[in-house]
Amino acid sequence: FSVTHRAKKGNPQPFQKGYLLNWTSQKTIWDSVFSNPLKVSPQDTHLIVTEPPLNFTSIKEAWDEMMFEEYGFKSLFRCSPSTLTAFYYKQTHTDNQCCLIVDAGHSFTHIIPYHNGKQIQTATKRIDIGGKQLCNLLKEQISYRQLNLLEETYACNLIKEDVCFVSTSFYEEMELARKKDPSVLCEYVLPDFVNIHRGYVKLPDSVGDDPDEARKPAPTKEQLIRLSLERFTVPEILFNPSDIGIESMGLTEAIVYSIKQCPTNMQPHLYNNIVITGGTSKFQNFKDRIIKDVRSCAPDIFNINVYRPEDPVVEAWKGGQLFSGVAWVY
Repeated sequence: FSVTHRAKKGNPQPFQKGYLLNWTSQKTIWDSVFSNPLKVSPQDTHLIVTEPPLNFTSIKEAWDEMMFEEYGFKSLFRCSPSTLTAFYYKQTHTDNQCCLIVDAGHSFTHIIPYHNGKQIQTATKRIDIGGKQLCNLLKEQISYRQLNLLEETYACNLIKEDVCFVSTSFYEEMELARKKDPSVLCEYVLPDFVNIHRGYVKLPDSVGDDPDEARKPAPTKEQLIRLSLERFTVPEILFNPSDIGIESMGLTEAIVYSIKQCPTNMQPHLYNNIVITGGTSKFQNFKDRIIKDVRSCAPDIFNINVYRPEDPVVEAWKGGQLFSGVAWVY
């Protein structure tokens, strides 16, 4: 929210499509974080920072220059969040030498295989769809059909997190939406930031014989929007980007493609150790959809096992925390 607020005031956001481009804005944030909440002395501090996979060399060099010459940290370790996730997974699943990290993030979705903690670069795959694109699509659909929310990214992101889900049977869900079934239809109360500071779902109390009754809001001063097929058609773009004209592999296709680029003897282990992380992976049924789709594409002799942490957003942080305990031993 603070970054969005800064952008509205005319301060450009430091990150664009996952890459750090505006160093002046980011340095202001670092100055505040290092001096106030953390109160660290850079000269006595080892630093771990995460960067996007396949990051540009120029940005990597700028990172090093900023951290050493501007702040003077004792040491610096740069890696992708998926590397820390793979490290944590290997430490907690010691019998597994291989894993496939599916990092569904804000700007991109990366599929990265690892063997003994080392990334297999030639099999790394990126899909140019993440939570940001899904939020923008939801804004467009709601604005076209009901209420103009094109400037309300924060509110739409909350709507996406609260009501959207991944369909495991897309055409059946479409039929339920056509019939205005209450299992798909819901009402969402928008925040007014005076009395309601966060939006919430308001399901119909009851549904009579007439399905249209479910669409009638209760008498209230709250501002409501009605959501139906948007709830599952928006996340569906992850699996079928061509639905909105994006020429890219879907998530399932990318997973299978990435595994096939690895040595044959690794492939059964990768299918058996698929790890999904990132905020976008928190959609309801996300894990079940991947299991179902990958199972239909993978050879029958391979077991399919998908692991999703309790909180996939902080899994990389846990890996960094664990790594920091063993990395700085001299």
